[in-house]
Amino acid sequence: MSNRLEHLRYTIDRLIMKKQPYQARYFFTHLYSVSYFCTLLAHRRGLDAEIASTAGMLHDIYQVTTGTTEKHALHGAEESEKILTSMQSYTDEEIEIIKNAVKHHSKKRKIHEPYDEILKDADVLSHSLYNVNYAVIEKDAERYEKLLVELGCTSDELRETGGKANGASNTRYKPRLNIDESCAL
Repeated sequence: MSNRLEHLRYTIDRLIMKKQPYQARYFFTHLYSVSYFCTLLAHRRGLDAEIASTAGMLHDIYQVTTGTTEKHALHGAEESEKILTSMQSYTDEEIEIIKNAVKHHSKKRKIHEPYDEILKDADVLSHSLYNVNYAVIEKDAERYEKLLVELGCTSDELRETGGKANGASNTRYKPRLNIDESCAL
C-alpha cells in the first residue's frame, strides 16, 4: 500500500474490528469523523491535511487498544509514535507533530501548536455533532461556538438554536450519554 494514510486506516480498522459491535461503531464513527474534520480544518488554516488527518485517526488509539480513557492522550501519544515509526512512512518531524497533537488533544482549554489545535477542534466538532439531540459538553461549548463561527455560522444562529443546526433543543448542557449507556438502549 503506497498511500500511508490508507495504510494507517487499515491498521486501525483491524484493531477496531476486534471490539464489540457497539464499541466498533463508536470508534469507526468517531475516529473517522475527527480525521475528516482535521482535514477540513487543515485546508482552511493552510496546514498539511494529511498530517492533521493522521493525528485524527490516532487521537484515541489508546482507548481503542486498552478500553480505558484514563491518561489516554498521554499514552496515545506514545502508542501513536510506535505505530507511525513501525510504518516507516513518516519522518521524525511528522511523527513529533502528530504525537504532540495526540498528547494535547484532551487539554481543550489550553492553547498549543497549530496541529494540536486542529485536533482539539476536530474532536469537539465530532462530539458535538455526533447526535443533534445530545447537548454540547459544557467544557467544549466555547470552543464549539468559535468553530461554528469560523465555519460560517453567525452568532444570531447560535443563540436562536442553542448551537444546534436543527434547533432541537436550547438546553445546551444536559448530560450526554457515554458509550456504555448508549449501547444499553
